[in-house]
Amino acid sequence: MSDMRRMHSIPNGRYSMEMRSGKLLDVDEGFTQLLGYTDEDIKNGLIFKQLMPDVEYNEIIADLRAKFIESRFACYQHEMVTKDGKVLEVVSFVNIQNKLLEGHRVLEVGMADITGYAKPVK
Repeated sequence: MSDMRRMHSIPNGRYSMEMRSGKLLDVDEGFTQLLGYTDEDIKNGLIFKQLMPDVEYNEIIADLRAKFIESRFACYQHEMVTKDGKVLEVVSFVNIQNKLLEGHRVLEVGMADITGYAKPVK
């Protein structure tokens, strides 16, 4: 079978977060299965920085703001850390929402685990 006709299911999940603070607002079952974080972790104040400890969040937000001038979407390949410390290579599809939450923009993020499928970005 040619590569054009093959499709592979890739583990994926979704979460939303407050853009300015990085506070996660909600996650779906796929997110919990991939990263191990639960609704209880969200209630306890899980923030994006805990998922990507080696990344400067303010730089990411500045980049997103620049991208969102021309588009409502952005796509990144990066690493994320699971609750038990494992590192996954993921691709994230970020969408800025028109709604505000207590005066702050909300980001909806779809993510897929591409560990083993793609070369890590360094």
